[in-house]
Amino acid sequence: MERVSGLTTIIRHWIWLTPWLVVHLVGCNSLPDLTEGKQMKLAEQQNVVVVHGLFRTQRAMRPLRTPLTEAGFHVIEYRYPSTQKSVEELGRNLRQFLVDQIARDPQVPLHVVGHSLGAVISVKATTPTIPGIGRVVQISPPNLGSPWASKLEGVLGPWIATIEDLSSREGGPLPRGTMPGSTTGVIAANSDTLVPQELTQLDGAADQIHLPGSHTFVFWRTRTQQEIIHFLIHGRFSDDAPRS
Repeated sequence: MERVSGLTTIIRHWIWLTPWLVVHLVGCNSLPDLTEGKQMKLAEQQNVVVVHGLFRTQRAMRPLRTPLTEAGFHVIEYRYPSTQKSVEELGRNLRQFLVDQIARDPQVPLHVVGHSLGAVISVKATTPTIPGIGRVVQISPPNLGSPWASKLEGVLGPWIATIEDLSSREGGPLPRGTMPGSTTGVIAANSDTLVPQELTQLDGAADQIHLPGSHTFVFWRTRTQQEIIHFLIHGRFSDDAPRS
């Protein structure tokens, strides 16, 4: 009986904590609606490639599928071996993928949305300019490197090919003065301990903002999703978004 009672108590606590954890991690409550009750939609269909980060797969970007689809975008998921190749090689591979996508549907604009490492290789891939590429959105990008990569490169370097490239020791993978080949927007996460806001800066970006959230979960938030859509449509983030 005592074991049953203890199990019941644990279940009750878990049921109570689950909604709190979801709100805390995802952060979709009490967020402003940029559309003021009107869904932002494209006049005609456009494509957007979503690019995941380090140690992830294409499934990590699924929170963006529904809002992008509802806005009229056709979502294309890109998967790549994030630990096995250098940032330069990953960028070249993504560039070829984008070129192939444009060749299949040359009349439809193609945009790119990348998270973390995926955000870095999205700029690498679209620089120099690729005809047919529209806009690029970077989410939590370690443009100037990550302090964690700097600390761990000596230990993890032999097994993770990208870790040295992501170090902030020598200016990062997209150092100061980098000019992206496409109109690029940067979203930093306020509570990002892996990539602090100052290391997300991209000198040639069209717009840069910072929003509530952590490195991993910032794009799960409604406000972030709305800002991504706003940038893809308008080439800038909303007027009241906090600028970096």
